[in-house]
Amino acid sequence: MKLFGRNDVVLSQEKRELLEEQIFKENMQQCKLFARIISVFELVLLGLHSMSTKKIFPFDFYSAMYFVLFAVCAGLLLFVRWYEKGDEKRKAQFALYHNGLRIFIVCFMVWGAVLALADQSYYGNVMAFAINIMCVSVRFLTPNRIMLWLYSLPVTVLYIGLPFFQPSSAIVMGHYINLTLFIFFCWLTSRMVYNGYYLNFYNSMLLTETNESLALKIAENEQMNRELERANEQLKELSLMDELSQIPNRRGLREYVRQVLAAGDQPRRLAVLMVDIDYFKQFNDLYGHFEGDKVIQTVARVLQASMHAGRGLAARFGGEEFIVAVFDAEDEFVHKLAEGMRQAVLEQQLPHGSSPISRYVTVSIGTAARWVATEAAAEDVKEKADQALYQAKLTGRNKVEMEQLAFGIQLHP
Repeated sequence: MKLFGRNDVVLSQEKRELLEEQIFKENMQQCKLFARIISVFELVLLGLHSMSTKKIFPFDFYSAMYFVLFAVCAGLLLFVRWYEKGDEKRKAQFALYHNGLRIFIVCFMVWGAVLALADQSYYGNVMAFAINIMCVSVRFLTPNRIMLWLYSLPVTVLYIGLPFFQPSSAIVMGHYINLTLFIFFCWLTSRMVYNGYYLNFYNSMLLTETNESLALKIAENEQMNRELERANEQLKELSLMDELSQIPNRRGLREYVRQVLAAGDQPRRLAVLMVDIDYFKQFNDLYGHFEGDKVIQTVARVLQASMHAGRGLAARFGGEEFIVAVFDAEDEFVHKLAEGMRQAVLEQQLPHGSSPISRYVTVSIGTAARWVATEAAAEDVKEKADQALYQAKLTGRNKVEMEQLAFGIQLHP
């Protein structure tokens, strides 16, 4: 920050205009406060002067000066009030009204200079001017060039007038020296006050921009996190789905069982159906893997369509094998479900020239059921269903084989 030149901190044009507007509003309030205080003070001085002269309305120089300053302050208060009650168009022209405040400041200091000259005949001091210039320097915010312009007229009036009003050349020289030092320090103080306000404004703008940038970055990060969450959900869904059959895969089935078991603290009855396409290798050897993929897709659709809403899940276990999990179903329901799936696949009438048991594609199904409370127990049910599937294959295929405990021998633990 420089006191004798431009600020090191440079504002953009938009920020500079905002700074000027804020300085105007600050100066408006300061001048309004000054005008009120000075008005009261001048009335007191008029009263004291009236008492000292023993006249109600003394018509002399000092009375006229007190009245003039009172009138100037009253005019300023009316000026401020007129501005504050104006419309937005009027308020937007704050630069024009700021010049009005500066004229008031010049009048205030010129008044002090004239009064100081008049005091040379009585007191020989320049306190009226010194107090006025000090008040302006400390409270009125303005750039250096404008402040020097404000000083110029009252200082010129005082410096030129002193030899004419003060007969003692020694006192005049003393006034020149003291006033020059005093004005210099007043000017220095005004620069410190203005530059401090300037720097505070800059830091405030910088903090606001930083906060806005941070808020924007946080919003962007939140948006990115939401997108990542959606992407992760999609990836999770993809990882739980079988690409070929478009039904859940083995991992998807495990996740389904885990969620069902985690939803309560009581054991649930789980029925597992293991489904295998009969003589699928021979089908691929005869028709090719492309046609084999079509069969897998068709069987997957049939199994999916056979499921009752909310009762279970059909998934591809691997290769030509599928697995179905059904919770809280009686053995009779499970058997009908499995038989219905087997019959529905047969009704698709998918040609199978290499099958020794049918002209069409068929499936074998093994089922098992248990009360389970853990995923490990659910794995045991799957193994039992796989054993029942193996039994169905041994005994002719294209059939449903139920593991014996599925008929109700096992009781609720």
